[in-house]
Parts: sequence; C-alpha cells; structure tokens
Amino acid sequence: MTAAVDIQSVTKVFNEGAAAVAAFGPGDLRVEAGEFVSLLGPSGCGKSTLLLMVAGLLESSSGAITVKGRRVSGPRTDIGIMFQDSTLVPWRTVRGNIELQLELRNLDVRGYEDRIRSLLQQVNLEDFAASAPYELSGGMRQRAAFCQALVHDPDTLLLDEPLGKLDAMTRESIRRDLQNLWLDKKQTVLLVTHSIEEAVQLSNRVVVISPRPGRIEKILEIDLPWPRDLATKNSSRFSEYVMEIQLIFQRYGVI
Repeated sequence: MTAAVDIQSVTKVFNEGAAAVAAFGPGDLRVEAGEFVSLLGPSGCGKSTLLLMVAGLLESSSGAITVKGRRVSGPRTDIGIMFQDSTLVPWRTVRGNIELQLELRNLDVRGYEDRIRSLLQQVNLEDFAASAPYELSGGMRQRAAFCQALVHDPDTLLLDEPLGKLDAMTRESIRRDLQNLWLDKKQTVLLVTHSIEEAVQLSNRVVVISPRPGRIEKILEIDLPWPRDLATKNSSRFSEYVMEIQLIFQRYGVI
C-alpha cells in the first residue's frame, strides 16, 4: 500500500566545501494515511528542514521523498501547511483570509461556504469572522490559521511549531482544537515540535530526532486512548512516555 509520506535516505546539507553544514540525515520514515506523527527534537536538529522538504519548499541534498506515491520535486498545492507565525494578511478579515487560500488555488469560494462556517464553529471563531487579525489575540490568530490550512480539505497537513509562541493555557486549548479537528477528518499530520508533552499528547507516533545533524534516534508508538484529555495527561502511562523521551535527550545533554 502506498504511504501517505515516504522519506527514503534523505539528507540536507547547506552550503558547500569548507562552509558545508549538515542539517539533517540520512533519515528514513514512512507515514501511513491518517496517522498523526510528531517530529520531536531540540532547536537546530533539522526537524523543520525535513518538514520543508516534504512540502517541496526546500530541496533535499540526497534521497527521495514521495507524497501519496508522487515524488516531491517542488511546492505542493494539495497539502495544508502552517507555521509558527500565522500567515494572515492584515487587510483581510478572518473569513477573507480563509477565502484567500481558496482563491490562490483557483477554487470557487461559493462552494466552500459550509466548510468555512463549520471550521470557524469548531475553533470557536464564528463570532469573529468579520474581525481583522489585529483585533484577535495570538491564540485566535492561530485558530484562524488552522482554518486557513484546512479549508481546501487537504488529506495531508504539515505543522511547523504552530503553538510555539503561545502561552501555556492558550497552547493547551489549541491542542484540544487541533486534536478534535484531526479526529473529525483523520488527515495525515506531520507536526514539528520541541515539546515532549505536546508530541505525546497529540501523536500516534513520535519521531525522536537527535541534535544536529538530525538523525532519527527512535520512533515511539503512543498507545493512549482518544480523545486525550487532562486525565490522560495525568496517567502513569503518559508520564512513562515522557520520561522515556527525556532520557534520550538527557543522554545527548540537551536537557
């Protein structure tokens, strides 16, 4: 069966000669359709670099990446992608920003009215559809950015530390939103994060990446019930997963 994302012997080296910097790899990873997989590692380990290569926004130095059986050779428009900083444009409302993603793909906005309304309701932004980005809190802007990434109903979603700049309470609230959005549609999700708890809470599997040059140190299957609420986070099994990952990074001296 064709993998949703298949990463084979991929490396990334920036610059050449004496100035060469090995950022990632070689690495191999197969992600099945409907999986939620987190790429977890310290800053500078190449996890965001790997995500950009999957998106086709950065070319690998060697190896091959395929998405749904097609080799990645340039930017893909059939995926959803979200970064740490929201990509909302200031001159459009929340709804206008979501519609912009459809316009850029030459899709008829009128055919997505129900989809936009549903997404806004799911993330509690239905009362802010006509608001400008500057009128929203940071958490609300990130919720709008989730809608932006999902509006064209992609079956693959790439998230690059989307919660990294939020305060702890807002981050927990949006984790719940993200979990619910995934449980509703079961897209294939690759999440880049440096939060061990976030990776364990949200993922089917956690890919632990070593410090630069990033290598896949271990892949953990996370066997916890869905949905994962506060009781799950307070369970002994959750703590065991967190401790196992912490011990890996402790060996590297990064925690």
